[in-house]
Amino acid sequence: MNIKLSKRMKLIADMVTPGKRVADIGCDHGYVSIYLVEQKRSEHVIAMDVAKGPLEIAKKNIMSSGLSGKIDVRLSDGFDALEAGESDEVIIAGMGGNLIIDILKRGLHKMSAGYELVLSPQSDVPLVRSFLRENGFVIKDEEMLVEDGKYYNIIKAELSEMGVNTETENKENDSAEDKQLILNDTYGEKLIEKKHPVLKDYLEKQMEKYQGIFCRLSKSPGEGAVKRLSEISSELSDMEEVMKQL
Repeated sequence: MNIKLSKRMKLIADMVTPGKRVADIGCDHGYVSIYLVEQKRSEHVIAMDVAKGPLEIAKKNIMSSGLSGKIDVRLSDGFDALEAGESDEVIIAGMGGNLIIDILKRGLHKMSAGYELVLSPQSDVPLVRSFLRENGFVIKDEEMLVEDGKYYNIIKAELSEMGVNTETENKENDSAEDKQLILNDTYGEKLIEKKHPVLKDYLEKQMEKYQGIFCRLSKSPGEGAVKRLSEISSELSDMEEVMKQL
């Protein structure tokens, strides 16, 4: 079964470290799991989903591909059906950021230092980055792409030797460091470092949109409009600062 993935799903799969045992949470029809084994990127994958319907389709697809011996299929809510030590890396994609954070929170006790994550949140990407930073994960890489007119982020992270809840001991960072931390959480440190062209394109479109909103709101009286104008001004300032770094 020669799997052809979408550009986004292929990029997600290709961010998996070769040779790792992978847990594919929210595997849907199992295409990424099959691709990983077919491409010899992983010797063993555990494909899991909370929904019975897609999981049954995944089972059929895996059987058709002749990979039943290399891909386990499990009904699971997040990490529930996964034992500690069964996998070295997890893929969680196609879900909102808050749901991904909830899944990770409930699965933290099943991870050890060096455990890797490949995450592609559909929303609230800054919250996911912040959660990772505050819970002992190091973001090793990040990609960004446009597919069907929508922007997608794919984050590769690893649990550090320090483990969960590691924070910088020196709380007296200067304001410039604090500001850069916020920008990194919001827009992606690795994307900024790589001067990623898709991030630049995204920011240009966002700035144009926000400037239009600012112009319209500036003609509106009222306390609510004044508050929103202040928020937009701050966000535009942040975007301009990131653009300078690209």
